[in-house]
Amino acid sequence: MKEKTYVIQDREPAVLYHYFEDISAIPRVSYNEAAAADYVIGVAREHGLWYYEDEIHNVLVRRPGSKGCEHLPSVLLEGHLDIVGEKTEDSTHNFETDPLELIEEGNILHANKTTLGADNGCAVALMLTLLTDKNLIAPPLECLFTAQEEVGLLGAKHFDASLLQSRRVIGLDAGAEGVFRMGTSTKFEMTSLYPAHREKVHGVAYHLIVDGLKGGDQGAGIPQERICAIKMTARILHYLNKVMDVRVVSMDKLGKSIPESCDSHIVLAEGDENLMLRMMEEQQCRIRIEHEDADPDIRICVERETAPETMLTKEDSNRLIEAIYLMPYGARNRKLDRMDEVSCSVIMKKIYTKPDGIRIFSVISTEEMENGEALDEEMQTYMMHWGFIIESEHLNRGWQWSKESAIREIMVKTYEQLFGKKPKVNISHGGNDCVVLKEKIPELDMVTTAATYVDYHTPRERLYMDTFEKVYALVRATLENLAKEAEKTK
Repeated sequence: MKEKTYVIQDREPAVLYHYFEDISAIPRVSYNEAAAADYVIGVAREHGLWYYEDEIHNVLVRRPGSKGCEHLPSVLLEGHLDIVGEKTEDSTHNFETDPLELIEEGNILHANKTTLGADNGCAVALMLTLLTDKNLIAPPLECLFTAQEEVGLLGAKHFDASLLQSRRVIGLDAGAEGVFRMGTSTKFEMTSLYPAHREKVHGVAYHLIVDGLKGGDQGAGIPQERICAIKMTARILHYLNKVMDVRVVSMDKLGKSIPESCDSHIVLAEGDENLMLRMMEEQQCRIRIEHEDADPDIRICVERETAPETMLTKEDSNRLIEAIYLMPYGARNRKLDRMDEVSCSVIMKKIYTKPDGIRIFSVISTEEMENGEALDEEMQTYMMHWGFIIESEHLNRGWQWSKESAIREIMVKTYEQLFGKKPKVNISHGGNDCVVLKEKIPELDMVTTAATYVDYHTPRERLYMDTFEKVYALVRATLENLAKEAEKTK
């Protein structure tokens, strides 16, 4: 049999990257994790390890403690199998059938016009590497590979947590190299309906696309001042309506991150087309200048199209545009001792048009419940003032951090031993499975970290490979130190 050729040839440990490439060759967007689960099970079988798979393809694998460590309390490592499937407009990639095409450029690994799946392929590869390492000195290991994490932590919610023997957990899906998470934020999620009235179209119809923004995760993108394509669309229409009559037919953007694009259909009911085009070009230039550090590549594309049957009335269209243009967005609170981080923020994640009106889905992410409650009250008041009906609100409580954590303390000490500096320890504004596990088993002692991959959930996702290697070395050394600490206390 011909030996498999890997893209990554010059990095160590080679097996870490081999597992990453193997899992990257398996299509595994959310709800399509069966083949990835089969791969993990195949590795477990090959190495004689105990495993369990449930009906939605969560997989738990156990490895006995190394010689002399068999009696020690076990440790759980955790990550997810599924990825977010996003691609560029010109990509022909099929996430249901095609392997990811990996590209190595120096220290950076990315995929060809698609998400890379470092979120959370790095965790999968790291766990498989440790599970199969014959030289590893460690307590007994449990490795949980969850499904459907990217669509609401559904795998962790479904998993039978009574199977877990460990009470110490290292999560591998939150943080970055040198950044440990000791808890997660609470989310206030709200869906609001704008019940717009319509009238028969008169004027010229256009398809308007605002794109080219970086988008990305709320927790990572807001501190970087990433802007929202939905709000930028409303800004453009606001300026147009100062000198002409532009009506909204529909506005749509579905996604799970900061909107990097927005697809709208509009009608120029009254006004000059050439002036409209010039003003759009001017707004594009202005926004690029205003946001040149964080989001300089906004693009405004507009072209004529066949007129629809109806458009919003002038009053309703204007109110919708102004409401979105002025809607609270971005950072609300920062900690004085860590000004580079945001402790409370709000974004619009989705907008979508239905026959009964236009809906907006917004999310507040907060470390402190009090800040979140205050901003939630402000958002509710704001939406109702502008004529929105609040259809639903959902509170996703975070994983509340503990002042004392033995697993966190050992991993911090290990990091200092390995790299000669202190890691940053803070709160995650992303969701991760540890929140669910903590709810199911409150006595869990948990800490999380991850390799540094940026612009995840977008086609610009890229992994800094040196950080992948450092996180692997950190987790491996932490397990060894856990074994040594246990021996000292015998």
